[in-house]
Amino acid sequence: MHNNKALRPLAFVLASSVLVFTATGVLAQNSDQSNDTRCFNGYGYTLDGGEYRYTEHHEQHFAGDTLRSWDVTYVGTNGDTIATKHLEFADSETVPTYKLEIPADGYVEGIRHDNGRWTMFRRESANADEQTKNFTIEPPMAADSGFDRLVRQHFDELTAGQTVPFKFAAAGRQAVIKLRAKQTGTTTFEGKQALVFDAELDMFLVNFFVDSLKLTYDPDTKRLLEYEGIGNMHNDASEVYPVRVTYAQQMPQIARQQGAPAADCN
Repeated sequence: MHNNKALRPLAFVLASSVLVFTATGVLAQNSDQSNDTRCFNGYGYTLDGGEYRYTEHHEQHFAGDTLRSWDVTYVGTNGDTIATKHLEFADSETVPTYKLEIPADGYVEGIRHDNGRWTMFRRESANADEQTKNFTIEPPMAADSGFDRLVRQHFDELTAGQTVPFKFAAAGRQAVIKLRAKQTGTTTFEGKQALVFDAELDMFLVNFFVDSLKLTYDPDTKRLLEYEGIGNMHNDASEVYPVRVTYAQQMPQIARQQGAPAADCN
C-alpha cells in the first residue's frame, strides 16, 4: 500500500472517514430523539500492527427520517481533537457538501455547491493555495460519506452477486474516480454473521497498485460494522496511512484509556 496523499480520496471516508459511512441513522448507536440527533463512535487502528490511533465521534442531525447534516470529531491518543468534518445532505443524498479540516497540517478538503455548480476543493497546508475542480453529478455517484447510502441503495444487487460500478467525487485527488463494488464473502462481527464488500478502482491495471477497500456490513440492518483501507488522517510524516475503523457497540478499553469521547450525543 502506498502512503501517498494522492490516495487520500479512497478514504470514504469514504471514510472518514472515510469514508465513516452512514445514512438515515443506520449506524446510530445512541439517539437523542428530543433534538433529532443520533450519535455513535468509530475506533481507528493502523491496518499494519493494529495500533489504536483515534476515535471518530459522529453526530447526525435529522429532520424526521431524513439526514440533513453530520458532524465528525476525530480525537487522538492524547484526548485532543485532531480533525473535524461537517457534511450537508440538502442537495444530494449520496454527494454531500462537506469540509474536512486537519489543523496540525493546515490541510482542508471538501465539496461546495453554489448556484448549481459543484466544486471540489483542497488545500495541502496553511500556506498553500486552494485547488479547485468543477464536476457534475452523474448517477450512480457518491462522495465521502454518501458512499454508504449508495451501497444501501444497491444492497440487494450486491448480495445477489452483482458488481455495481459507480463514480466517486474525490476532493482529495481533485478528480472523479470510477469504482466498482461487489460482495466478496462473509465473516462474523461481535458474534453475528456479517457480509464483506470490496470497492476497487475500475481502471485497467490500477488494481495492481492500489489495494481495494474492505467494508463489513450487518445483513439485516445494513449497518456498516468495519472499514479497512487507506485513511484520511495523517502520520508524523503528514502522509495518509491504511487503517481499520471498527464501529463496535462497546468502547474498546484502549480507546477509553486514551481519552476517547463517549458515543452519546453531546
